[in-house]
Amino acid sequence: MLNDFSAVLASIATGTDGSLHVAVPPDWLQGRTVFGGMQMALAARAMRAAMPDDLQQLPLRSAQMTFIGPFLGNAAVTLRPQLLRRGRSTVHARCDVAMPDGSLVCSAVGIFGVARSSQFVREMTRPDPGKRPEELSQASHANAPAFTRHFEARWAVGDVPMSGYPEPHSVVYARLRDRACGREDALLALADFIPTPVLSMFTRPTMASSLGWMIEILRDPERLDLHDWVQIATDVRAGTEGYLSQTSVLYGADGHAYSVSHQTVGVFG
Repeated sequence: MLNDFSAVLASIATGTDGSLHVAVPPDWLQGRTVFGGMQMALAARAMRAAMPDDLQQLPLRSAQMTFIGPFLGNAAVTLRPQLLRRGRSTVHARCDVAMPDGSLVCSAVGIFGVARSSQFVREMTRPDPGKRPEELSQASHANAPAFTRHFEARWAVGDVPMSGYPEPHSVVYARLRDRACGREDALLALADFIPTPVLSMFTRPTMASSLGWMIEILRDPERLDLHDWVQIATDVRAGTEGYLSQTSVLYGADGHAYSVSHQTVGVFG
């Protein structure tokens, strides 16, 4: 049984002391920890809960997350949001996520901001991989983490993990199977969905783990069509001593860039 993304997010409960709690089902696991996109979406929901009512609809502009320890499936974790600063146009908030024993599993800081008119506008050009999603088959591989069943994915450039592809670069079409979730939630999930392209260069099972993730949201997620495919272009810029630096850009079907993500990834092979 698959638990919809929107259903898990909606299951956040408020305790009698005002604390927030949630248990994420095992079908959202990425190895031994909950999928990073789910962790970020939960933290964003919690940060909004800590904001005054008149600010809770502010768009998320940027977020940073540190993955500290295993976020175990079915564990009743506590979300600890905090309003850090309210400015004239932006709000800074934070959320720590803790296991029942009090140990932190992740910590996020988000910046929420009003839209402003500006004389400066510059778009990022979407790459043309030469193939449309309709021409490609659904990607799958034997060691795929449990959470990937919630997504559809088609590789236009690169290949699935452990395929021996020669370059640490991929262009992937993807969409979330749950079309009823919030568009900001979906963007956060999709932006973290693609495995590091370095795994595609190996030919045997190899572990990798995200250590830190920053996402910049460039366009209002409400403009995303969740029934259509997004395109995610990922490049590993550098790697040394088992740590990778990579950047992903997520484009909507309308051709616009919606987010840029930067990750520090540990690779064990």
